[in-house]
Amino acid sequence: MMDSVFNCTQCGKCCHNLNIPLSIEEAKAWLLSGHQLKILTEAIPWVNDTPLTEDVLIRKKTMTFAGSSGDLSIRVLMTFVGFFKDACPNLDSNYNCKIYDTRPLTCRIYPFEMNPKIKLDPTKKLCPSEAWESTSNQKTSVSNHQIVIIDQATQKDIQEIYIQSVTDAEIKGAICNELGIKTCSLSNNGYLFHLVDQHKLLSTIEKLTTDTHTIKPNEQDTSNWTIYSANEETLNDLKMVGAYATIPTQSSLKQEEFISL
Repeated sequence: MMDSVFNCTQCGKCCHNLNIPLSIEEAKAWLLSGHQLKILTEAIPWVNDTPLTEDVLIRKKTMTFAGSSGDLSIRVLMTFVGFFKDACPNLDSNYNCKIYDTRPLTCRIYPFEMNPKIKLDPTKKLCPSEAWESTSNQKTSVSNHQIVIIDQATQKDIQEIYIQSVTDAEIKGAICNELGIKTCSLSNNGYLFHLVDQHKLLSTIEKLTTDTHTIKPNEQDTSNWTIYSANEETLNDLKMVGAYATIPTQSSLKQEEFISL
């Protein structure tokens, strides 16, 4: 088993055809630059008196807002996603990042994971094998058996992503309510993206993030979520516990895009 470090080769593959998770402030800057944004919503079934004794449960609760789907209590994970086809709109003609010093945190930490508990698998990343270098300065073949060392700056950025996610969680609930978003996928079962009006989204973010704005109870109405799943067994399980659940169809998906796992 080898230790290795990551050295970017500037191949540019990670700057093409991607969905980029963004914080609220990053999402605002993305929209102000004229780029496209969509919203991902995922439901995590939740027992409200679950003791938070494990890091994974603490992360799930603190990064989400409370909701319900019928009789089922859930936590909703809402993510702003910057998206584009081909090259990132922030690349110049030479494929250099025009916003490098202020680029999103997700871009800064790539190819490392936002969740430090997830083991990095170099074989599932876009980076070429030359990017992975052993600590003995010998080029190594990419394998699942490498221990990849994360530099301190990247560790700090990964922690900052988590801090921002916690800070943003309740505001995201208010944004969903303001935009009338009440549908979501089931975590680890599919992805539901909301394709919302970009001008309305920007004005909603600006309204709910002003220094003088306080989130009111009616802005946090997170009840009556409908969960989409393309899996019949999963749907039956959800309905048995009293959840609002349905199969995503062409008629039910209006300004939404569902990707099944």
